[in-house]
Amino acid sequence: MLRSRKTSIYRFNHELPPHMPLAVRSVGRYMLTPGSQIEPPMTKWFCELFWSEQGQGEFMLNKKHVVVKSTDIFYLLPGEIHDIRPLSRTWTYHWFTLDHPHSTAWFEAFGLTRRPLRARRCPVELFDRLRDVLRKGTARGDREAAHLAHGILVEAVEEGLAPLTRQRLPWVDQCRHEIDNRATDPLFDITALAAQMGVHRVTLFRAFRSAYGINPSRYLQSRRLHHAMELLKQSDLPIKEVATASGLNDANYMARLLRAVVGQSPHQFRAAYRQGRLLHS
Repeated sequence: MLRSRKTSIYRFNHELPPHMPLAVRSVGRYMLTPGSQIEPPMTKWFCELFWSEQGQGEFMLNKKHVVVKSTDIFYLLPGEIHDIRPLSRTWTYHWFTLDHPHSTAWFEAFGLTRRPLRARRCPVELFDRLRDVLRKGTARGDREAAHLAHGILVEAVEEGLAPLTRQRLPWVDQCRHEIDNRATDPLFDITALAAQMGVHRVTLFRAFRSAYGINPSRYLQSRRLHHAMELLKQSDLPIKEVATASGLNDANYMARLLRAVVGQSPHQFRAAYRQGRLLHS
């Protein structure tokens, strides 16, 4: 006779990790069988993401039954009722909870607005690693857990958008390849890319956004900023030279971009990394 199996790991420190906008409260893997119930239906105060690995289950949402199939993604927000049951002979799913006050905003920012969200695979390896690092019960483990939860959210949005992007045209992929390869060239911009591809700039913007969920100018800006961040971490180049080497001719502009992303100036970011106050990723 099959029996339910449940694995749950909780953050050792009940306080939120300092200086982290994302905090994992708990993580687990459940294999449920018919007739098993996790707990009586109740309202929770945290966010929870569920990723089905195999089988089918059911959630109650706004008094409606919502079926979650194999590899589907589901989530519950603070104030919503947790009422969950299996529908198949076995239902295996992974989950994690977030208890930072900004958790709902993170879900929204990643485009988690539909329930359930269809996906092609469950990133089992990421959930396994998340359980391992949270089990450490250390501040570093808590930071690593936040990093992995972020990775799972990225997987969720990529998997959820996949059916929408399968039909994208090959030239759009070539555009992204060109941006990746030429981002550090300060003379390269999206107007030049459109001319190179032989398409109107507006056409390129629409096609790129449809394929990747971001406009090409913002993507180019992101690639340049990430390159600058790596130079700040790995080199002793002056800030102005970092900006130039990253395709950002204006050091002040680079500083504004960096502050908008991490809340620090280039000097502060470099110092924080070298003092071990940033994840080495």
